Amino acid sequence: MSTLTFLDLPGEIRNQIYRQLLIVPPHSVPRLLGEPPIYPQILSVCRKVHEESRQILYSCNTFLAHPNLLSGLPRLRLSYATISSPILISLIQRYHINVRLDCDPNFSAEKATNAFSGVEELTIEVFQAQFGSSDYKVLRLFEGVRGVKRARVYGSVTTFPEYAAWLEAAILTPEDGVVEVFDKERAVISQHGGR
Repeated sequence: MSTLTFLDLPGEIRNQIYRQLLIVPPHSVPRLLGEPPIYPQILSVCRKVHEESRQILYSCNTFLAHPNLLSGLPRLRLSYATISSPILISLIQRYHINVRLDCDPNFSAEKATNAFSGVEELTIEVFQAQFGSSDYKVLRLFEGVRGVKRARVYGSVTTFPEYAAWLEAAILTPEDGVVEVFDKERAVISQHGGR
């Protein structure tokens, strides 16, 4: 009678195990104090397990985008080291970025477009030092991002909800799609039913 090994399990079961060991809830999901543990040690079991689990670790988790380098030097959580390998960064499909409205960013609209267009998920968490003291000028750097499957803009957006909704829709537009320029008056009218 031969011994059953981990690699003898069906791929679907191995993938479920990898997900249990390697995926943490997204940053926007409330959780208990402390970070849920992950077990990246499984990547060192053997070459086949490394290849299978690496794909899940990097493509299924939501990574923190660097505030200046965007998709350069992302990290899984603040408590984890940054990722510098271009090969590993290319596997990442889900990003969460914190954007301050009351500070000048150190990236351009072109860099934001190149970093995030075509990813599976982009969450933009907006904040400012004094509530309501800033407009959405910094968020305009994300207007060229396209082809994202899931997008969310939230946080300090209560003074410009129409723009936040328009930006989400623009980001979800296919990469070759056309998006009308944001018109605040038209957005307010359509949101209130033409009244």
